Amino acid sequence: MKATARLAGILLALPFLFTNCNSEDQAAKESVKDLRSYVDSVNSVEPKGDNWNTIEMKYNEKADRAEVATSKPEVDEKLKADYEQIKADYAALKEKYQKQQAVMYKKALRDALFGEGSIGQDITFNYVNAANAANVYERFVNSVAANKDNYSREDWDEVKVLYEALDTRKNEIEKDLAGKDNRKIAGLKIRFASIKAVNRPGAKQKKTPQLNRTDNNSHSNILLLNRKPGREFLCRAFLCLIGA
Repeated sequence: MKATARLAGILLALPFLFTNCNSEDQAAKESVKDLRSYVDSVNSVEPKGDNWNTIEMKYNEKADRAEVATSKPEVDEKLKADYEQIKADYAALKEKYQKQQAVMYKKALRDALFGEGSIGQDITFNYVNAANAANVYERFVNSVAANKDNYSREDWDEVKVLYEALDTRKNEIEKDLAGKDNRKIAGLKIRFASIKAVNRPGAKQKKTPQLNRTDNNSHSNILLLNRKPGREFLCRAFLCLIGA
């Protein structure tokens, strides 16, 4: 009698249980598809620094929905794997963007100090000669003075490397320098040393931008807020009944 009643209960619950389980799977499909479309669209363009924050915000919103939808036990494992792959693809896209930004930032820093395109990656300063050396030092020191409050520790490290390379070039051509230019450079070197001594120790370390949240823990609060235990309980209950 008890077995008959249990069977009757299972039969009555079947339509509702399957409807709820299917709706969970469909929601997961839609959220994962939406996230894939968004990541692909971002990958098809060249993101700029001024709009990346918007891109990141939209990604996190869509990723949060996909995380919630695919976390349900009744969702197909392939969908969960697809979601993990999308996160990996976005992480690779982020890394590519960060590297591009680092190259662009370093170029902008060097261009500000010496003029656009004046030096290459080898920083040999071959363009510096006896006729323009004093002007090169003057532009360098003036640029440092103008940007000293904005430099990070990493920026100061780069400035130091460039300064030492410029000094190396100056030593190579020193015999050709006019006396007045040599004295002018000496004064500029003292000014630079003073600026660096005062400002570099207090410079802050550059913070790495947080461009995405690909770890599962990042969504934990949203999972707690958005999880619907009713449907999950019903599907689990059905599985238990079948097992019985």
